[in-house]
Amino acid sequence: MRANLYLRFRKNFYLVLLLLAPGMGLFSQASDPSIFRDDFNENVFGNFWLAHPSWSIVNGTAFNLIDGAGGILKTAEYFSETSYIIETRVMGFNTDYYREFRLTFGQADLSDDELYQLKYTGYGGGRLTLSRSSDNIYFPQVLDEAAIFPAFNSSRWYNLKIAKYESGLIQVFIDNGSGYDSIPFLEAIDLTYPNLGHAGWQVDTQASPQGFYVDWISAYKPDTEKPAIKEKPAEDNLIIQVYAKSGNDYKVNKIDIGVRQLIDRDYTLTTVPEYLKGASFIQTANDDKTNSDDDFLTFFVKRSAIIYIGYDSRSTTIPEWLTQWTRTGDRIALSDEKAGYLNIYSKLVEGSEVYPYPVILGGNSAKPAVGAKTNYLVAAVEVPGVKRLQAEDALLSGPVVARNHSNYHGSGFVDFKNLFDDYIEWTVQIDVPGTYNTGFRFANASLGERSLQISDNGVDAGIATFIPISTSWSSWAFLSGPTVFLSAGVHKIRLTATGTSGPNIDELSLIFVSKSPTSLAKNYLVSPEVPGKLREINYKAYPNPFLQTTSIYYEVKNKARVMLSVYNLQGQQIQLLLNAIQAAGSYSATFNSDKFAKGIYFFRLQIGNEIRKGKLIKE
Repeated sequence: MRANLYLRFRKNFYLVLLLLAPGMGLFSQASDPSIFRDDFNENVFGNFWLAHPSWSIVNGTAFNLIDGAGGILKTAEYFSETSYIIETRVMGFNTDYYREFRLTFGQADLSDDELYQLKYTGYGGGRLTLSRSSDNIYFPQVLDEAAIFPAFNSSRWYNLKIAKYESGLIQVFIDNGSGYDSIPFLEAIDLTYPNLGHAGWQVDTQASPQGFYVDWISAYKPDTEKPAIKEKPAEDNLIIQVYAKSGNDYKVNKIDIGVRQLIDRDYTLTTVPEYLKGASFIQTANDDKTNSDDDFLTFFVKRSAIIYIGYDSRSTTIPEWLTQWTRTGDRIALSDEKAGYLNIYSKLVEGSEVYPYPVILGGNSAKPAVGAKTNYLVAAVEVPGVKRLQAEDALLSGPVVARNHSNYHGSGFVDFKNLFDDYIEWTVQIDVPGTYNTGFRFANASLGERSLQISDNGVDAGIATFIPISTSWSSWAFLSGPTVFLSAGVHKIRLTATGTSGPNIDELSLIFVSKSPTSLAKNYLVSPEVPGKLREINYKAYPNPFLQTTSIYYEVKNKARVMLSVYNLQGQQIQLLLNAIQAAGSYSATFNSDKFAKGIYFFRLQIGNEIRKGKLIKE
């Protein structure tokens, strides 16, 4: 009989079927008849489902084992209901490679991909995404998404519920063993596909097949309607999905003087470094101060960020997990006179360390911590973007603004006139302290090199040597200059002629590299024609920023396997540049970005057991 029999007679023989099919689980609610339900406890799917050959029924479950894409299991019948709830019970799969499953609904025509989908992607950290597809199911419009922590796996069952109302409100709930939360995990308002239409599952993989199980699936009418008003609280712009092992409901707020430090005490912040004012931070619970777990606090950051920990200054020994962070020397003062202040520690998280990958911190009293009597504070500041400052807008002493050559940026460029003492001086406000790489867009069509001294607030930062790059002064190049540590505040970056005059200078770039002084030599310089100088350090990308291609230079000290990959900001590998065993020596690999948009990328270089990471900026 199953669902196809139920569907055939559901309008006129609902009570008869209840008597004929006891214990078969065809109906989910006695007071509100199901739209459909299937427990998959027969041997075949029957006419109710359109099923890809990769689907079968195994031990009372719908089972999929597909190697490739397009493993669909969808209702053959179109359902006209405009308000409905879909519930299903599934067993996830491992996240060792790229696999995904999606629950689709709202599909009017089985021949196209106009539908809603709830997609789970395990690879790269578990993610659940609610989307609307208009023409390609693999490239939908995301309506809402969030990371699953811990990620779904192949050893347990999960219940999923989608509630869609006539108003356009769509809500997604997860039950991983403790029931559904009252607040939806995902939520959107959309009226594109008003009817339930065709609904079902699709499984895709780019790896070897792995079993995916559906215990049951049902659709029924909700007891009440809901208006198009979202119930899910608005997320912070940087820190999201905070989970404390204690179960306490930690809050995300913005740091400022007078803001409460903790959720369970009235102590406030009385002094805050300027670079932290307005930053996102987690208000923890003082009652959790004695927790000693290594994985006590989990949260996600949406973008590359510097994470700061404010830790009790009364401690004589900090936790082991915190020893990997950098002590900044700054403090946050508290109204709690016994505590006094918190010492600030920092760490940079980027690339594969941001959403959908979690940041996991240990407990306040994790070994071997001693002396802390208040729980720590967590803050995050987004990594600053590239600062570009036009030369013609800077202070000039000797050089003049010119426009007699083409292809410059802004309203002109700066032409050095004298051999000595001519200078350009940019004034720049630094909000996030850290190490920045200086870069200069320049033109040099002379017969020889031209060198300029670089200084920061009057302190020497090295010599930049600009070699001839063309016979045309309208040809511009980028020189990656020295790295300098810039504290929060106003800085004056100056280029001064030292005997050879200077090239034409178009703009200065400041690119954030690290939250603390870097190990690179302060006056380490690169010229386009002498990449051999790159051998002075273990690895380096040049040019960087770049327009189309950049090369990553590195040294292999002893014969080893070398793997070099490029990732996007979501932590997804977009190109494998190298995977080979190499003898000792100096090497380079080129990243061609033709297929990729402008923005920030990351490379991961592994030589034997040593791993290095770096940032790439495509202009």
